Amino acid sequence: MHTDERDLKAFGRELRRLRVEAELTQQALARRISQRGTTISDSHLSDVENGRAMARPWLRKFLDEVLESDGRLDKLWEELTGSGRQVWLHEVTKRTHDADALFEYQPLVFPVYLQTQEYSYALIRYGAPWLSQEQVLALAKERTDRAKRMAEATSPVIWLIIDQSVLWRRYGSPQVQKEQLAYVAHQIERERVTVQMLPIRAQRHAGTSGPRRIITTADEPEVVYMESAEEGRIISGSADINRSRMVFTALQGAARDPQETLQAIYDEMKAIDDE
Repeated sequence: MHTDERDLKAFGRELRRLRVEAELTQQALARRISQRGTTISDSHLSDVENGRAMARPWLRKFLDEVLESDGRLDKLWEELTGSGRQVWLHEVTKRTHDADALFEYQPLVFPVYLQTQEYSYALIRYGAPWLSQEQVLALAKERTDRAKRMAEATSPVIWLIIDQSVLWRRYGSPQVQKEQLAYVAHQIERERVTVQMLPIRAQRHAGTSGPRRIITTADEPEVVYMESAEEGRIISGSADINRSRMVFTALQGAARDPQETLQAIYDEMKAIDDE
């Protein structure tokens, strides 16, 4: 199970706070837990408090009992790592690049791993007007560097569904959009990504709940990344993941096939030339 380092540190800080509040040393706390039948060293507790080790379920249970915290640590762990929790950007980036396969739906923009630098710049510049130009440039370059690494890699396999309006938008300028479309078309032609377009007039539109990314990795449980303008969340519950798969399958059924989608991209590039 993947556990973010920041989650470990946040849990460790709360454990330390509760231990100090209970006026117990690490040695005393380790001794009381060991008296319950499972031996634990004070050095391991130190590692947990400093975010270097994960507290297993049995340890969280004993810690809550000894510290009389009314299940606080177990609840905190669920908040930090459970289904629906907020996710750090670097965590979802790592999961995305380490994945074996991605299945994604985007109704407004091309995903970050398929963006040109000019397209990224326009999205960040006008989506976050409080940032300085230097900050926007740095963020756009960072996105582009990641996109280049993704393009050059052989995995993950990427299956993307976009809304037709993604082709019509002119983020930055018509020329920026044309270059973005050309970049995506190139990745499709070289079979790095499969893209389907959901027609704007599709009557069986299953994408009303917003963008989502199903992240499949061989040695970790499958998760879904859900994003909004303000935050992103990781969904790990099996029932929720199954629902996302049903939504994605419904979107595939309503979308144009990949070859028709590629032609629609070229048609839109021509339309930009004629504007």
